[in-house]
Amino acid sequence: MSEQILFLRLEGPLQSWGLRSRWSRRDTGPEPTKSAIIGLLGCAAGILRPDWRSDDQPDMRLEQWDNVLNFGVRIDRPGMIETDYHTVQGRHWQADGKMKTGLSRSGTTPNKAENEPPHTEITWRDYLHDAAFLVALSVKPVHQADNHDLLETFKSHLERPKWPLYLGRKSCVPSRPIFDRLANEYQDIKSALCTEPWSAPLSTKERKAIQKGKRAPKLLAWFECSDGDYERQDAMRLNQLRFYDFRRCKRIEIDVNSISWRIS
Repeated sequence: MSEQILFLRLEGPLQSWGLRSRWSRRDTGPEPTKSAIIGLLGCAAGILRPDWRSDDQPDMRLEQWDNVLNFGVRIDRPGMIETDYHTVQGRHWQADGKMKTGLSRSGTTPNKAENEPPHTEITWRDYLHDAAFLVALSVKPVHQADNHDLLETFKSHLERPKWPLYLGRKSCVPSRPIFDRLANEYQDIKSALCTEPWSAPLSTKERKAIQKGKRAPKLLAWFECSDGDYERQDAMRLNQLRFYDFRRCKRIEIDVNSISWRIS
């Protein structure tokens, strides 16, 4: 029996999908996290903080979308990670409610901070260059009866997003529409990831090498599975400390010779 699957194509000059980003160090994972994709859907729907509820689904919150949806991602082009060095000057809020300034590194009250020189914070931010990902989303069988039109709603939001969509950070603009298609021909996410066309390498030289058999790369893919061998901490859990819940996943490799090509 086939199930409905929503496909997203994430492609652009820059992407950044934080895993353990804290304070001055902003990292990126090698592929999008589930929490990031849920946030992207919330952006398309125009969900505001701190309520995190959708206008057309007032009883549905972001963490409920996470619980209802199965998630899979295939790395079509892994890209290259590079680090951008930043300095940020100002009076910065701390987690304890105080402000860091040039004189008060441990923090002071906002009133005192106004009379102190600004603090210069050194930060590092990681980005993925020229990466491409295929994301697949489906409604978990146990939730299908109550959410039979949820993917259709996402499709509508992604086609006409309320806010501009970006690939992890606002500076990371997609180079193509994020929504790809809504399919009904696959049995599950795993079969979809093993069959959907591959976003081939941007380099003509690399594409020719693959066509001549000089390179036959394997595509790495992850899909959510309750009995999966891997545990990933990127499921939604709304809290001030930005901690995330764990979910189980399986990892597969897909031969590019077994699927069709798609030139971006």
